[in-house]
Formats: sequence, C-alpha cells, structure tokens
Amino acid sequence: MKMKLSVLLLTGVCSSTLLADEPVAWKKHVVMNQGHCNTAVALDANGDQLLDVIASFNGRVSLFVAPDWKETIVHRLFGGGGACIHSEVIDVDGDGDLDWAGTLSDDHPFWLENPGSDTADRGGWTPRMIDLEITGVHCILRSDVDNDGRDDLIINNFEPEKGIGDSISWLSVPKDPLNARQWDRHVFADKDARGGSHYMGAGDIDGDGWKEIAVGAKGAPFADGNWFAYWKNPGAENVKVAWKKVILAENQTAATNILPADVNGDGKVDWLASRGHGVGVIWFENPSWKIHDIDTEIRSPHSLTVADHDQDGDLDAATCGYESERVMWYENDGKGNFTLHTLDDKQQSYDLRTVDMDGDGDLDLLNAGRGTMNVVWYENPLKK
Repeated sequence: MKMKLSVLLLTGVCSSTLLADEPVAWKKHVVMNQGHCNTAVALDANGDQLLDVIASFNGRVSLFVAPDWKETIVHRLFGGGGACIHSEVIDVDGDGDLDWAGTLSDDHPFWLENPGSDTADRGGWTPRMIDLEITGVHCILRSDVDNDGRDDLIINNFEPEKGIGDSISWLSVPKDPLNARQWDRHVFADKDARGGSHYMGAGDIDGDGWKEIAVGAKGAPFADGNWFAYWKNPGAENVKVAWKKVILAENQTAATNILPADVNGDGKVDWLASRGHGVGVIWFENPSWKIHDIDTEIRSPHSLTVADHDQDGDLDAATCGYESERVMWYENDGKGNFTLHTLDDKQQSYDLRTVDMDGDGDLDLLNAGRGTMNVVWYENPLKK
C-alpha cells in the first residue's frame, strides 16, 4: 500500500541522448534545506510505518519525521560544530529498533541508541563510542562480515597520521553494547590501504560464501592513492588469518566508491565503481577485472548506489556528480550496457541511498545534498 507524503514536490528532468522515448520523470521531494549535509539515512523511528530520515549537518544529528519532516535534534556533535561524513542504521542492542551509527572526518566513530518508537521523535538518543582509536574516518558500512547473522560495521581510518592510519577494520557488536567501552575491532587491511581510502563495498566475489571488502583510494593530497582494490575474506578464520589485498586497477585518478553487482548477468559478481573526486563511472568484469565505461563525462560522482530500479531483473546504478550537479540513473540492459538518464540537473550529492521511501514497492533514491544545502528524495515513477 502506498503511503501518502504531504511534502513539497518538484518535478525533476529526466533526459537522455540514448533514448527516443523517455519514461515518466522522477519526482523530487525536499526533506530539509537547512545546511551542508554529507549523509542521510532512512528508518521508521517512531513505528508509524512511514520512513523517517536522519541527517547530520550544522553541528548536529537530526531526525526528520515523515510525512511533514518535522525536525527533532537527537544529538549535538562534540564541540558543537561540523557534521558527520557518513552514517548507517543498525540494530546494535538487539531490541528490534534501528539505532544510528556515524563517523566524523576528524574524530572517532560513535552510535546513538534509539530510545524506542514511543519517544524516538522526542530526542533522547544516547551516544556511545564504537572505537576509541580509529580516527579521521571517512566511511562506515553495515554488513555481516563473519556470517553470524548479525550486522557488523566496516570502518576505515582515512587519516594516515592518526589512529590506525592507512588501515580498514570491521567491528563486531560486543556482548553488552550498552556498557562496553568499545566494539570488537578486527583489522583486515593492516596499513595497506594508504592513499585516502574512501567508500567500501562488501560482496562475495569468488562464490565461497564469504564477503570480500573493496575500497577506492582517492590519492591527492595523500600519497600512493588512485587505485581500486579488494581484500579476500579468508573464511571462518577471518579474525585470525590475514586478508590478501587484490589490486583491481591503478592510475584511477580520484577513485572513491566501489560496490558489488553482477552487471552482465553471467552469474559472477563484478564491481561497479566511481571516481568520485574525478571523472567517470565504470565497472570491473569478473574475473579479468576488465574496465568498462558507464559514464565518461560526469564530474565528481561521489555518491553511488546499485539496485534494480526498473524491476526488470538486472542491477542498475545511480550517482550524482557534485561538480556536474547531475543526479544520474544508469539503466542496465542485463548485459552490462547502460542507458543514461538525468533525474536532476540542479542538485549536488555526497551520499545516495536506494530505499523504498513511500512504501509503494519500487526503489526510490535518498540524497544528502552537500553544497546544495539539502536532503531530498526522488520518487521512482515505476509502480510494482
């Protein structure tokens, strides 16, 4: 059943030079326009079956409650300034509601305990630390790394001279997360992720049932960057045995995002990636890791998501180039050939998520607007 959302609607432009007949335009819904925002995630915080949004900007973490997007400040950041650069929702304490985890580019990762649906939209989210040594964080990713049925968090140490520099870890929730000093840290990329590691992706690339973890390293101003790589999960002994780093490609100027996807429908999981501080969206074909271009023109496609947006059985992609100010949807024909659609040409992005925002059965896009000082979501016109 589709849920009604009484929000400001703006019609986005949907255009492509590759299609004669364009589909119906995606509608743009404004959640907030109060400040520079790098991350926004969706969850039903108050149990009313509507998806709310948590965003970080202007020195705070705020919950925007659907359908009218009323703001509740759930946490003021340490020092009262800045904003989180990335975030995830995860049920840390196992009580059935989603908590929130965030990272700061110059501090430690932390999480906020959801007080429960009765009071979630009134504030009172208790902050607790995830790790006291990891710092200079750029990305946080939720995934079940050790196959125990519980979500873990993958967190990088972006700053080379702080914390556990040039390293990436996965962190499992401790037995008593409400009282633990910090989470259980497992370093899988031990000082071999130098170069400004950015956004991680986790997927089973070799079909052994265990997820590999990939990242892009943007380079400047950091040395030894401009590459995409993944670390092979050694399996059940992944806490004790070193993970092997596999370079996918070097000389990839300003590499950032990389996500798993069977792009060409051959049953093998490929990698789909963007040069988020440079130019272009690409995919790597498994097992040769041959590079295929998707979009050779988009500038600073810092955000990236992969999903079947048109429900035709293959995986599509979407991004936004914050220099180009274009939100793009890439329609896959199932064989790795993509048709380019522009959903908006007046919008920036730092973080883009695929989520069914209105509960109508198709996948929408939630966007943290960076320099356009907003959070918006795009309504997929496809009806299930």
